[in-house]
Amino acid sequence: MMTTHEKESSFLLSTTEENNAQDDPSSLASWKDQIVRTTLYGVMNTVILVPLMISFAQIIFRDSAFRPYMSELIKLVMTSAAIHQFCFTLKSSLSFAVGQVQDAGLIFLSAMATSIVNGLEKSSGIGKVEPQRLLATTLLTLAASTALLGIALIITGKLKLASFVQYLPMPVVGGYLAFIGFYCLEAGLSMMSGQVINGIIDWPKLLNAESLILIAPGLLSGIAIFFVLSRYEHVMILPTSMASILVIFYLSLALTGTSLEQARLKGWVSPLPATSASIFDIYQMFDYHYVDTSQTMTQIPTWIAMYFVVAFSSSLDVAAIEMALGTPLDYNHELQIVGWSNLISGIAGGFTGSYIFSQTIFTLRANLQSRLVGTVVCGFELILVLCPFSIIAYVPKVFFGALQTLIAADLMVEYMWHARHKMLLQEYIVVWLTFMMTCVYDLKFGIIAGIIVAGFNFIYSYITVSTVRRVMKRSHVERDLRERELLQRTHLAIVTLELDGFLFFGSSVKIMEEVRRHVLVNASEPTVAPIMCSPAFPTNGSFLTTVFQYEPPLISMRNASTFETTDDLRTLDDHEEYNTCSQPKMYDQLAMRPVRTRFFILDFERVRGVDATAIRSCIKATKQLLAQHGILLIFASLQHDVEQLLHAHDILDDEYEVAFGSTKRVSTLAFDTLDKALEWCEDELLAEQGVIPLSEVAEIENDGRCAIQLLDTLLPKVTPKHSVKVEASKSTSDSSETDEEDQGQIKEDSVQEVNLSAILTQDIAAYYIESRHHVAGEQVYQVGSPVDGIYFIGLGKVDVFLPSKLHESMGPGFRGKRRIQRVCQGGILGVAEMMLHKRYQFTAEAKADTLLLFLSKVKFEEMKIRHPTIASRFQQAMMQTLARTVLEANIADN
Repeated sequence: MMTTHEKESSFLLSTTEENNAQDDPSSLASWKDQIVRTTLYGVMNTVILVPLMISFAQIIFRDSAFRPYMSELIKLVMTSAAIHQFCFTLKSSLSFAVGQVQDAGLIFLSAMATSIVNGLEKSSGIGKVEPQRLLATTLLTLAASTALLGIALIITGKLKLASFVQYLPMPVVGGYLAFIGFYCLEAGLSMMSGQVINGIIDWPKLLNAESLILIAPGLLSGIAIFFVLSRYEHVMILPTSMASILVIFYLSLALTGTSLEQARLKGWVSPLPATSASIFDIYQMFDYHYVDTSQTMTQIPTWIAMYFVVAFSSSLDVAAIEMALGTPLDYNHELQIVGWSNLISGIAGGFTGSYIFSQTIFTLRANLQSRLVGTVVCGFELILVLCPFSIIAYVPKVFFGALQTLIAADLMVEYMWHARHKMLLQEYIVVWLTFMMTCVYDLKFGIIAGIIVAGFNFIYSYITVSTVRRVMKRSHVERDLRERELLQRTHLAIVTLELDGFLFFGSSVKIMEEVRRHVLVNASEPTVAPIMCSPAFPTNGSFLTTVFQYEPPLISMRNASTFETTDDLRTLDDHEEYNTCSQPKMYDQLAMRPVRTRFFILDFERVRGVDATAIRSCIKATKQLLAQHGILLIFASLQHDVEQLLHAHDILDDEYEVAFGSTKRVSTLAFDTLDKALEWCEDELLAEQGVIPLSEVAEIENDGRCAIQLLDTLLPKVTPKHSVKVEASKSTSDSSETDEEDQGQIKEDSVQEVNLSAILTQDIAAYYIESRHHVAGEQVYQVGSPVDGIYFIGLGKVDVFLPSKLHESMGPGFRGKRRIQRVCQGGILGVAEMMLHKRYQFTAEAKADTLLLFLSKVKFEEMKIRHPTIASRFQQAMMQTLARTVLEANIADN
């Protein structure tokens, strides 16, 4: 959008160029050629637009009560068109803009005019109305509606609410535009036949020889022009076709010896007006002394509908121009231009208008970046207004009938036939329904009915499109290889549903179906009372950050055999059974297999809102259903208002009771992120397997001896060439079965072998490994620093994250620092960077008192030479860590 200074500079520059052009003969010729081309395109636009404006006038004042004054009313519409063009030429950011009285508000104005006529006739009691009262009430009401529409559009643009008016459903607008076409067709039939056609019930009036003869040429001409324009694209087709109608008509009169007056008597041409009023005489019709305000106030609902449709249509026009221009336009600014144009037109007694995008694009493609085109159009329209004669008294009705038939065919075919490829079936049905309701009843009822049906269609579509889906996710916590393998086998005990959008009464059934479909329980187990949860320590003020100790339900889960049960599993809806006992033995070694559901997580991160019906009929029912089977319901990423609703419906436990260690039996927990919820569930699964993280209970010793022993235990074992048999309690065949698991270490009940040269002794570790102690919050390494080795987490935990500054520099929408992963006891830091010889990609920070065992690159290379067997264990640990990460990434949806 150009500033005032830029516009002044542009004007001065163009003036300078024109002066220079007059000094240079070659430039002078080019400048004159530009003037000729601009004037020519202005005339061509005028030739196309003037008949259109005359047709629009006949549509607005289609009621038979206005026929005696049609000549004057046409001049009033032409005056309004000239005012619109003047405003767009003067204020639009598009120098080639063409703006006129437009079809979007046309039907509303016509509906207002017809409603006023009917209302005045009823109030008179005799069915007749004084001409002064009829014209004054109608014209002032339409002018005031236009001016108020302009003010509303200006305010909408000022408040930058152009996107708000675009909420009107496109199928409803399509049905309305199709009705405009049908309305134009009826107006054309009424004008050509001389019969009053106010709806489908009046069509039988046309079923006579005289009427059919009068309307047939116009219908056939309009349809023929439409088919030619559909097949060929050329700017001269329409003007040439319309001019041909005039030539053929007057040649027919000459060949048949029929005078123009005889043609008027037979109905082919409109009669001469009794008096030829000037534009100044026309404005004498605006006499407020004759205005019936009771009829004016009844038009408010129609005006509201007109506001939304005109604003929406104007936005579509701007979008079409923007697409042709290839440069983004400011919709709010352009809407203000339309508003100012309507305000001035309304003050001048005119009618609603907007961009005529077809003629604007036509001028744009001629590469005429000049306001002279609009000036020429405005000038010619004013000349026609000032003419002392009536145009329609010399132009045959078939001319206007053909033009109105063309408009009708274009709009109806576009939105009632071609639109089937641009919309879904249900949206296409809404188009037809809006069109038929408008035809059968009236404009307001049709639009309201269309909006209501479109709303129900949206609700149905929103329900059918899944707002909930099952996701396979893991927490961003890196553990030792043993714990990661256990989690991989039992992770399906955690069921995570990701919710999306707005949860309302319509989506409740879908969510409950997904809950029943994804939860697995043992087929033979009984239902139990809700499970017990108690807080491990007081909350820090927010219920979402409360940490709990979970007491497993039903059966003892504190041993590994719990997850190896062969009981049949079933879903809660009994639609599908999982016969784990009948699965092939080799399936036991798969990374994923169905297990009984222990935890059920609802992720609310993508939820925009929840209504009370969904809380009551869905979330609370889910809690009760899961509690019957001893399954813990966990909420993640709750918004504050959703959390308040859950508290209000007694779904979440009261924060006061939780904080002070109430023993109340509860079955729900809440975490502020999905990652924290998954981390808590994984910790519980490990605890059920008898694995207790030492980082939570062990103290860090100053000499780090226990950590070295732990590291030797966690490092993968190697298969030695010369080994010492420690224990043999099984046969060779039993041993071969366990070897298939390829876990890097042999179970206690199998043959265990130890390579003496691969043992990481205290002396060897003291030479290669450096113990580093970090307190909570202390930085381990910083993003961008050189990689000098790898870190083994002996005890404690470390968070790896992308700092806020780097995260926010990635683009809009990224806020704060982003945690990449948490590395716990037994995990390794910096493996990928070391193997890729890169700098650290993230920052690492201790989250608790942490003991790190650091192996530098230099020491690792020396270890490969002096202690290759031990080095191979470290190398294998790094490779298994990366391989496990890839496998977990393939399984999860992270």
